[in-house]
Amino acid sequence: MKVSFEDAIKSLQDLIKINSVQAPATEGAPFGEGNVRALDYSLKLLESFGFKTKNGENYYGYGDVGDDSLPLFGILAHLDVVPISPTWQHDPFGGEIEDGYLYGRGTLDDKGPFISALYACAQLLNEGFKPTKRIRFILGCNEESGWACMDKYASNEEMPQEGFSPDADFPVINCEKGVVYHEILVPKSDFIINLECGERANIVPDKATATVKELKGLRERAIELGACVLQNDDILTITTKGISAHGSTPDKGENALVKLLDVLAPFDKALDFIYQSFRYNDGRGANINFNDEISGSLTANLGVAKTITDSIKFVVDIRYPLCITMDELTTLLTNRFASIDGRVTRGAYHLPLYVAKDDPLIIALLGAYNDVTGTKGEAITIGGGTYARVLPKGVAFGPVFPGGESRVHGDDERISLKDFAKTIEIYKEAIKRLCF
Repeated sequence: MKVSFEDAIKSLQDLIKINSVQAPATEGAPFGEGNVRALDYSLKLLESFGFKTKNGENYYGYGDVGDDSLPLFGILAHLDVVPISPTWQHDPFGGEIEDGYLYGRGTLDDKGPFISALYACAQLLNEGFKPTKRIRFILGCNEESGWACMDKYASNEEMPQEGFSPDADFPVINCEKGVVYHEILVPKSDFIINLECGERANIVPDKATATVKELKGLRERAIELGACVLQNDDILTITTKGISAHGSTPDKGENALVKLLDVLAPFDKALDFIYQSFRYNDGRGANINFNDEISGSLTANLGVAKTITDSIKFVVDIRYPLCITMDELTTLLTNRFASIDGRVTRGAYHLPLYVAKDDPLIIALLGAYNDVTGTKGEAITIGGGTYARVLPKGVAFGPVFPGGESRVHGDDERISLKDFAKTIEIYKEAIKRLCF
């Protein structure tokens, strides 16, 4: 099969056109029919380049190239994508190209990087290079919603001893903060009829809505703070707008839920407590603003709110540095919210990742990046969590360039065709150094 840049663009467009937002499970489709179609397309693409493939019950799939006797090297990517907001200007599943950009959900996270790495490897094979390692592309379908795909893979398949995940930033990520979700259930006041916001805690919410009974001064405060207010007799519907962003970089967005809580805080003790705790992205309001030299500062994103009978459930996404443990964070939050009869439950989590900067894997990846770009980049830390964590030794590598635009988890996600071409070139050099 041809491995030109034009073919890579076409393959990415085809994959983008498959809506792989996780949907309710059906028979044979644990994460929805869209994920099945995305996996099927990707495995067929791997086969077209000579990879031997396997579908792991539509939880995951993989493709191998290289002799079975060679050590296994993993390149791990995910095919599922986060939900779409109604404020997109481009078709999120259209694969449109405009002014040098390819638009669509997954162009950066993580369909585009998968296509880049695959075409980089295919070019090497097409040029006659022989693998010195067995290269395995591992594709998951549940990365954005719990990693059941990787749990299934780890239980059933050979795990590469090292590899990378093209699912973050360049130059190379040698440290990923720990990730832990906490559900916080607080009492609901009688004046609140309903409060709803967000679908995923790892997205900065761009809209939040509360339906409440009118209280003296509430309507005026909401309008003063820029909220939209609709009134029906003595019932107010208050809506706040923000800007979505990835939950690991909440400073790049504007949290609509925090804005809504700012409106309601003076009228409700529990909501004021939540607001004061998470109004700042670094966790200082909840006294969890930890940081260290290696992994940086903690971040907290209050991403979900849902009314449940006489309570309101909030979900906060916390990315924590190496200097604090997940258990310590849970204890601190549990003790803090006990003062307002709040109940804290720890949810999904991923432990931190750290690979020393002088490790051969880091040296090879960083060298490839610097040689292709002509720069002198250094290994960095991120708050995002990637599949690299499932490997005994793995790191995240690209695709977002330093200082470059990132609309990951945001509206009108896109990649410039210039950057797309450059990522293929970088991955080609990296894979060549490590596996050929």
